[in-house]
Amino acid sequence: MSGEENPASKPTPVQDVQGDGRWMSLHHRFVADSKDKEPEVVFIGDSLVQLMHQCEIWRELFSPLHALNFGIGGDGTQHVLWRLENGELEHIRPK
Repeated sequence: MSGEENPASKPTPVQDVQGDGRWMSLHHRFVADSKDKEPEVVFIGDSLVQLMHQCEIWRELFSPLHALNFGIGGDGTQHVLWRLENGELEHIRPK
């Protein structure tokens, strides 16, 4: 890979191969949540993050902190970077 740019370092939205707009819809919901809520903690990532809110530890430790879960299954680093550059953290100041 010498001399080549790592594709994960270039912010890129997910290709909508299913044609259902699900990923972009979730992104827009997260942007709206960032305007309406005041979280102390924000989690951003892939399906591992997305599924965290189903765990007891989420309810015990993170719900009291008004945590936001911005996980989307299948996201790679380049997709998370794109989401961050396109408003998901623009209106919030987590601790």
